[in-house]
Amino acid sequence: FWDQYKTDFAPGTHVRIHPLLDWTELNIWEYIERENIPMVSLYFDQGDGTRYRSLGCGPCTNPVESTASNPAEIIEELKTGKFSNIAERAGRAQDKEDGGGLEELRKEGYM
Repeated sequence: FWDQYKTDFAPGTHVRIHPLLDWTELNIWEYIERENIPMVSLYFDQGDGTRYRSLGCGPCTNPVESTASNPAEIIEELKTGKFSNIAERAGRAQDKEDGGGLEELRKEGYM
């Protein structure tokens, strides 16, 4: 793996490695399901037909319409395309205020 990348940095060079940045939202939920990772209940419908896809502070984050109540149902939503044209962070006020700047940086490979 590492022979594909430049690894001969000068002494003292700060190098960051972000292995999850290429993962999609679907990849993450599949991993959560496969490894049975406990999740915050806000990611799942609590009976009101909404859940959160991305969490931030209370006043800054809005839920999406969804009845998914477990990882398998979220994976199904993502595979069927329900959210295919809606960014994961679409419910975040910050991304609305800056015109989706963070999402755009992510699409361009910045992070």
